[in-house]
Amino acid sequence: MWWYVAKRLLQAIPVFLGATLIIFFLTKLRPGDPILGLIGNKPVSPEVREALRDQFHLNDFIGLQWLYFLKDVVTFNPDFVGLDGQPVFQKIGNALPVTGTLALLALAMDAVIGIVVGTIAGLRRNGWFDSVTLVISLILLSIPIFVVGFVLQFLFGVKWGIFAATVPVDWNVTDLLLPAFVLAIANIATTTRLTRTSVANNMSADHVRTARAKGLSGGVVIRNHVLRNSLVPVVTYIGINLGSLMAGAIITEGIFNVQGIGNLAFGAVSRGDTPLTVSVVSVMVMLYVFMSLIVDLLYAVLDPRIRYV
Repeated sequence: MWWYVAKRLLQAIPVFLGATLIIFFLTKLRPGDPILGLIGNKPVSPEVREALRDQFHLNDFIGLQWLYFLKDVVTFNPDFVGLDGQPVFQKIGNALPVTGTLALLALAMDAVIGIVVGTIAGLRRNGWFDSVTLVISLILLSIPIFVVGFVLQFLFGVKWGIFAATVPVDWNVTDLLLPAFVLAIANIATTTRLTRTSVANNMSADHVRTARAKGLSGGVVIRNHVLRNSLVPVVTYIGINLGSLMAGAIITEGIFNVQGIGNLAFGAVSRGDTPLTVSVVSVMVMLYVFMSLIVDLLYAVLDPRIRYV
């Protein structure tokens, strides 16, 4: 297993290089001068403008600019700054905890609500609970996240005052509960449907009928023979969701004014700040890579037949 983990970590290196290269080139296709985007409407002399272009290597060949970026990232250069002159690692370090907490809360809600409701619906297939669950999940999947976010913000934050309408700078976990639910709501619907289908299919599997024929109790059959096999595709979906939740947090963070990675990425793209944009996207890409590794390792826990060599 350790050799498998080491091999997957080595595979992350070309993934990181390829992702940063592609995003770096894409940001360069953005129209306009990033220096002008930085200074706004302030008057600037051609000499100052040219000095800023030299400082950020904007006059160099694009491939050389990418190599400068890699050097600063790999060596964790403390002087690595964005076009606004602020340290990139410091800005990401300040934004990552709130987005990470938001994504983990959303992931927990997704796992608990989706698996519990989906399991009950699968065990009671074609019953009233199953029908209601399918209808609600379809409704949640069809409504855009920004509509759900604004409605829940108005109801729970403004009208009823149960939660804060916006997340303050000195946030705590309770401040993130409402935006986390908004972020997770579409994934909860998908997890519920996926769990329901998987459980319902496993209920009629041969190994489940054999377990019942041996005289095992219903609880043991469901726990050891139905759920463990049903959770393999669900774990795949939920595990990969952490990266997608952090990426999808851009809309949610904008609605609730969360000063996280989403807002940071949106501001960087708007300004044409290539170093900060590529750095933020690189963090998200690596989260995808590591979460996919963790999901693969969880397969062996859920299904003893799976072995990694």
